[in-house]
Amino acid sequence: MTKSQSETAKIALLTRRSLLRGAAAGAAGMTVARFGFTPAIAQEPITVTILCADIFKMAESYAATEMPEDDGRWAVPQFLMMQKWKEKYPDVKLNIQEVPFSGITQRVILDSQSGNQADLCYINDLNIPKLAGGGFLKPLDDFDGHWDEYNQYLLRGIASSGGKIYGMPTVTDCRHEMYWKADFEKAGIKEPASTWAEFADQLSALKDAGIESPYAHWSGNSVHTPTQSVFSQLWMLGGNVIGEDLRATLNTPEMHKVFEFYNDLHNVRKVVRSDIVSISSDDEYGALIRQHKVSAIKSGSWLWSQLTKDGVQDQLGVFRTPRPTADAPDATLSGFWAFEMPDRPDRNPDVEKMAFEFANFYTSVEGQTLIIDKKAGQLPTRTPVLDAPEAKSKDDIWQFQAKYAAEAGRGMPPASDSGLLFDQLRIAFQTYITGAASAEAALKAAETAYNTQIG
Repeated sequence: MTKSQSETAKIALLTRRSLLRGAAAGAAGMTVARFGFTPAIAQEPITVTILCADIFKMAESYAATEMPEDDGRWAVPQFLMMQKWKEKYPDVKLNIQEVPFSGITQRVILDSQSGNQADLCYINDLNIPKLAGGGFLKPLDDFDGHWDEYNQYLLRGIASSGGKIYGMPTVTDCRHEMYWKADFEKAGIKEPASTWAEFADQLSALKDAGIESPYAHWSGNSVHTPTQSVFSQLWMLGGNVIGEDLRATLNTPEMHKVFEFYNDLHNVRKVVRSDIVSISSDDEYGALIRQHKVSAIKSGSWLWSQLTKDGVQDQLGVFRTPRPTADAPDATLSGFWAFEMPDRPDRNPDVEKMAFEFANFYTSVEGQTLIIDKKAGQLPTRTPVLDAPEAKSKDDIWQFQAKYAAEAGRGMPPASDSGLLFDQLRIAFQTYITGAASAEAALKAAETAYNTQIG
């Protein structure tokens, strides 16, 4: 046998052995790079495990084969999203695990401790700092997420930690003021004011015109009390609630000014309902404006969707949250849910790639356009969505909300434990406006309580 014939025989033998080993081990698609070809072995489908809250109907929508009835919430957009995903990646399977909304953060932590992490999780913005700071999430900076398309306040704020991106925000909302036009006309007000002092004077004018309860804002036992009543006003003054060391900085001149503004409305002008501190339910609070129990209220774009459904939207108007001064920066709170990748070093690279691809697909310009088109009250976190025909066809109020969120929407403060921080702020706020303590005493107590408990 010649040398050339001997080499050919060795190659054939090695190739047969490689094929047999690949088949026996189920090594689908293994490439024999040395010889420049890939054995024709059928690929195993990739399975991506997703952990999410049950309120979004992801599992039900993924399993469905027919268009569901429109429930006004997530049934239709979720179904359409899953159908588009299946068309794009028919060989990728999703294993969607749903848990109650209130327990999803704890589930991510428990799964990590047991080494049983999902490939993706879908959680509320408030939970990202806690999970990222605890080492439970993988940074996403090395993936191509078209990060420049996002509202950078949201992406580089609570969706990030330590300068690294940990969350891919989906759609968002916008907090702003809503008012009954007839009440303002009765008081001779041509248009809502843009500054605190002017707005307070307008509320007094409403009171003088015989309007019993001119205004409502969150001050009850709800997360909305600090998030809606305090944060945007504080940001307009250049203040914040968390320092660079991640400890609370609550007893500040800026926070005192915010508290004094509300004290003037409650206790000096008396233009706020006296029972406002007892309201802790979204439905009960929203009913104040829906049932015309107040002239103006601060709430979110989701409430405007309800007013539209009530058929009273033409009788009401919207305006941006008044600022401390005419030249103060504008700010509004925009909350969101986002996809995160639990940190799992042993995850198959192909699975990891497809996990990110699903998150990127869902949160993409295309994905967010689908959601805003099929579900009311949703606003994009990727600003190019605003150029889509589906966005341009929206009514004037949606355009107002989308523009406000894009220009001034900011995420929650990246506290070590946001829930605990919000509880302390809420208690301080209530203690002060009910006259139980001075702003100084209430804010000092809240700051100490938070910093002591986080260590």
